Amino acid sequence: MSPKRIVFLHGVGTSGASLRPLGNQLALDFDMHFPDGPQAFDMGPGRQWFSVKGVTEADRPGRVEKALPTFTRIIEDFGDPGESLLVGFSQGAIMALHAVAAGMPAAGVLALSGRLAGPVAACAKWPLIALLHGGADAVMPPKIVHATDAWLRSAGAEPHLQLFDGLGHGIDDRVLKAMRRIILAA
Repeated sequence: MSPKRIVFLHGVGTSGASLRPLGNQLALDFDMHFPDGPQAFDMGPGRQWFSVKGVTEADRPGRVEKALPTFTRIIEDFGDPGESLLVGFSQGAIMALHAVAAGMPAAGVLALSGRLAGPVAACAKWPLIALLHGGADAVMPPKIVHATDAWLRSAGAEPHLQLFDGLGHGIDDRVLKAMRRIILAA
């Protein structure tokens, strides 16, 4: 099913409004939404989907799981999730990937500089998943997106992984071009 809307999901410590310029640069004819994470960032200004204060690899999956019901309600507020393409950056990508792994019927996920918090259960039906990641990302090193790709494949998904040489934890014109191509093909 092709998407009717795009929901942009920000990273920790920012807001939905921080991704509006990205939506504008894409210049696509879709309804676009930019929700804020439900919690105030507990380490500075901005919002968060879940707390990263003191987060470890061991407790990250539980934090994500605890945040999923509220995240799901936020996505459902825009209409049928099956008609929504989720574009998440960093923590927003984590939430989008885990939401579809938990069964949210999204039209697809574009995970920008994102990851899974750990392996996920097998699923019979997966949407389009694209992992667009900086090859020089020091926040979420490429090894974690390779692990995410492997975890998704082990769970039955067929993600598209694209690394961008020299790019850190961010979005550049190459990512924007890849996003536009993927969205228009969805």
